Amino acid sequence: MSLDQPPSDLPNEQTDAPETLADTPARQDASDAVGHEVEVQNIQKKLLRNVGFVLFLVIAFIVGAGFMFKTDYVALVPGSARDTEPLVSVIGTTDYPSEGELLFTTVRLRQFPSLWEYLWISLDDDSELLPADQVLGDRSVEENREVNLQLMTDSKDIAEAVALEALGYDIIASNGVLIIEIVEGSAAEGNFEPGDVVRSIDGVMLASANDLVETLADRAPGDEVVFTVQPFGSTELEDRTVALGPREDDPDRAFLGVGPTDQIEFLDVDTGFELDIDSGAVGGPSAGLAFTLAILDQLTPGELTGGTRVAITGTINIDGSVGPVGGVEQKTASVRDMGIEYFIVPAALGEERIADLERRAGDSLEIIPVANLDEALAVLDRLGGDVQALQDFDPITG
Repeated sequence: MSLDQPPSDLPNEQTDAPETLADTPARQDASDAVGHEVEVQNIQKKLLRNVGFVLFLVIAFIVGAGFMFKTDYVALVPGSARDTEPLVSVIGTTDYPSEGELLFTTVRLRQFPSLWEYLWISLDDDSELLPADQVLGDRSVEENREVNLQLMTDSKDIAEAVALEALGYDIIASNGVLIIEIVEGSAAEGNFEPGDVVRSIDGVMLASANDLVETLADRAPGDEVVFTVQPFGSTELEDRTVALGPREDDPDRAFLGVGPTDQIEFLDVDTGFELDIDSGAVGGPSAGLAFTLAILDQLTPGELTGGTRVAITGTINIDGSVGPVGGVEQKTASVRDMGIEYFIVPAALGEERIADLERRAGDSLEIIPVANLDEALAVLDRLGGDVQALQDFDPITG
């Protein structure tokens, strides 16, 4: 027997590798199941990511669209209360700075707020949303701004004239009747326009709105009356013959159908000094009373406020009466939040609206309604102001 050959009875060497665990059928099925589950989970995660991304895009679109979409409203929100003294300049005579403050109040307008701003503002009790056409009318935003700036200019002129009249200067003269309103369906419709000035009736000169009322008082419906009119925007005069109509509540009485007021002329009086009010970019006529009081305070010694802070709103008319204004709810909120104790408002707002202002003001702010300049001065006198200085003022010596 050859030594190179293994014995025939010895086992042959195994040349195949032994089976691994994964190679068994049961284990292969388990591995496939795990792989399938992982694949499903990956698909689910990818789907969730895609759904989340799409949902994010939808939400972002909705939020963005809410900011982009502009509502057809104007929002009135609380503004500020500003001291008038730094705005009033007196040149050519002694002025008297005050430690107290006469503050005029403002309202901020948010024109065409977005959908989200609209919803937010609607939840604020101190703000108000109004249809845009109720605020702007047929005017554009820029046109409305120009109108309000002009109203501020007119208000400052009237405030200056009323203040100087209160100090004894003859500044104001009435020389006709200004038509400010036409009653629909009346005899005046088609014959007059707002802004027309009636100078005379049947040759009789008119100095005031009362003259017009008294002149027509003894006329009958159907009577023809000749009005001498200066048309709005013109310096020429023209005659217009108008047949008077009947009053709706009393057919036997004549009715023209106009809303008249005095046509005012500011006389060129040499006071020896100049006044200027820098109202900046603020528009509207509601600071008239505040400016009148500020001028009086600057031109007279002593403290018209008694050294305290008094907020004020209200138009001022040539006869010294105080007219109603808008946005008083928002103004009350800003005055209250500034910690001011007194707020003078027009009595012409009416009892119901004033009661609402008192509710908004709370216990820390006193709402004080006044009908005219004299009543406003009486309030300041009650608060310790030196009102007597106005009566002691000499318009000759200043």
